[in-house]
Amino acid sequence: MRAWARFAAIVSLAMCAGAIQAADTYPSKPARLILPFGAGASTDIIGRIFVQYFSEAWGQTVVVDNRPGAGGTLGTAIASKATPDGYTIFTFGINQAITANLYKKLP
Repeated sequence: MRAWARFAAIVSLAMCAGAIQAADTYPSKPARLILPFGAGASTDIIGRIFVQYFSEAWGQTVVVDNRPGAGGTLGTAIASKATPDGYTIFTFGINQAITANLYKKLP
C-alpha cells in the first residue's frame, strides 16, 4: 500500500511540475487592453499606468485599444466578443453598470 501512495505522490508532483512549467510561458504574445473611453480620459490615464506595469512585469507588449462611443457600450461589446485566451484585458467605469438600465438592447 505504501508503494502505491508513493507512486501517486510522484505522479501528482510530476503533473504539478508540468503545469508550473506551462505557466511560465504566459504571456507568449502581446496582450490588449480595451478601454471603452476616449484617449486622455481619466480611465485612459489609469489604464496606461497599468499597461506600463504589466508590460514590465510580463516582458511583453500590452497594446491600448481605445474604443469610445455609445456610453462605453461599443468597447464593452468588443471586449465581450474577444477570444477568451487571457490576452484581452478590459477596464470599465460606473457607466457600464448603469447602461443596462438606459438601453433596452445591448450588444
